[in-house]
Amino acid sequence: MDNMDYVVMLRESLEKKADILRVLQIRNKEQTAILQDPNTTPEDLERNMNMKSELIDRIIMLDEGFGQLFNRVKEIIDADRDTYADEIRLMQNLIKEVTALAADVEATEHKNKEYAKTRFANIKKDVRETKKSNEVVASYYKNMMANNQVDDPAFLDKKK
Repeated sequence: MDNMDYVVMLRESLEKKADILRVLQIRNKEQTAILQDPNTTPEDLERNMNMKSELIDRIIMLDEGFGQLFNRVKEIIDADRDTYADEIRLMQNLIKEVTALAADVEATEHKNKEYAKTRFANIKKDVRETKKSNEVVASYYKNMMANNQVDDPAFLDKKK
């Protein structure tokens, strides 16, 4: 493999990362919709989070590979920048794009975290209210049963 192939691999790695970040943006929008819709289930959220986790794992792998490959060819690129000028320019643009996409993903993640806090707080409140209602019903039933007990001998059947 010649050095240009390595430089092209670096660029392709950045392109793949940008593509994955675009998909991650879509998954974040889906997650926002899930968190804002009270009719969605926890399974919907879990499925979405699992898909996002896989994408993040792929980004981590790409970053590690990019770092290793870049360390291998950095000196070669620095020694002959003119030969690789077009690829360098493409990579610089891709790095700007990846940075913008990553910032957008991070901002959406922060918003989704707030939506999740609100959603879970509302669920917790609903559970508390339901539990309290059940306790009130149980208390009412217990009191009613206690008041209906016949301990007064006047109500007892005297026939034997």
